[in-house]
Amino acid sequence: MAVLKDMRHKNIGSKLLRAAITIIQEAGNTPTLGAQINAMGFYANHGFLPEGPVFDDAGIPHRTMTITGDPSKTLMPLDGESLRFDTPTLLVAIEPRYSDGEMRINLLRLSDDEAAWLTPRLCCYASTRGASTLITEIPEGEVRIPLEPPECCYYSSSA
Repeated sequence: MAVLKDMRHKNIGSKLLRAAITIIQEAGNTPTLGAQINAMGFYANHGFLPEGPVFDDAGIPHRTMTITGDPSKTLMPLDGESLRFDTPTLLVAIEPRYSDGEMRINLLRLSDDEAAWLTPRLCCYASTRGASTLITEIPEGEVRIPLEPPECCYYSSSA
């Protein structure tokens, strides 16, 4: 899919992608796509994780990305800067803050299962936004996660 450059940041791509995800999942299939490296954060916003090596498509580096894990959990853009993490029992707005190569996110206490699903997607999102470190601020303190560039990130498909 593609959205014209001057029409981006208006949630058109998100609406198209969410509709495609719904159709694919209702057909009993797992949504998988080839994402341009610089667009991986957009797809991570929607629950996708990268897998496999970088590959070339029309001279542009890409990674395969797949939605894995519990389909009742979603991560979606609220607007150009904010995200919404949604589970059957939780709805959280995530407001990333950037400073000196770090992305800082304040989170409520999450269950181990919620944290295991959300963390790799936030890491992918932060990495594609140019962050070298993701800092999650939780009630118990802060957790610093060093990040690899998007073309090097690998996450467990069981998350």
